[in-house]
Amino acid sequence: MEAGGMDIIDGVFALPPMSLAGSEPDDAGLALEAERSVRLIREARHDVERRALGNDAIAAATLRLGPQWRDADLAALGADVAAQSAVPAREPARVESAAGDTARVARIFYDTAGTAFGTGRLAQSAALLATVLHLGAGEADALVGLAACAARMEKFDEALILATECTRLPVKHPRAFSIAGFCELERGNRKAAQSLLALAARMARNRPDLRQDLRTAQRLLLILHFA
Repeated sequence: MEAGGMDIIDGVFALPPMSLAGSEPDDAGLALEAERSVRLIREARHDVERRALGNDAIAAATLRLGPQWRDADLAALGADVAAQSAVPAREPARVESAAGDTARVARIFYDTAGTAFGTGRLAQSAALLATVLHLGAGEADALVGLAACAARMEKFDEALILATECTRLPVKHPRAFSIAGFCELERGNRKAAQSLLALAARMARNRPDLRQDLRTAQRLLLILHFA
């Protein structure tokens, strides 16, 4: 698709607000130290590399996004995550239930990934989203985010793999269908693209919070119709 078309659908290649229940910040906040952040990123790296060696398509696609999680990069990523938690260093971390802690940690990583994404640091964003995926909380959010990273990088094969996996989850997001539809359109699969984009539009209809997703799906359908 030409650059003008990319401008039209710019909204789809972005991270949507996180939908994970229980991850909402509260007044007390959650202190997340850089050391813990680095440890989680390193654990995610090892897990993704292990799964990729076992021919896991999602892990392999994630690695092809070039996540910046070499040992030399981890300190900077960990510092970014700690800063995103927005808790003064003098305040100790609160004691949380296991589930509540995981959800809030996933939120902090996801929000940090969104900041990196918004400033064009896509590989860093992918590394942080891979950590969200590793945490086992917010799987749909992480996959949509990774697919958006891949699409921004114009790695459409990887974007399609990641977005398609997201469309198979019980929790679905129309942006995953729009990204998958765009990727199918890029591959010349017009029928598959139309079906996916129609589903995205149907899911976003009557949802004020998903207006951008509805508009994007409709514009892509128009492009498909007149192409």
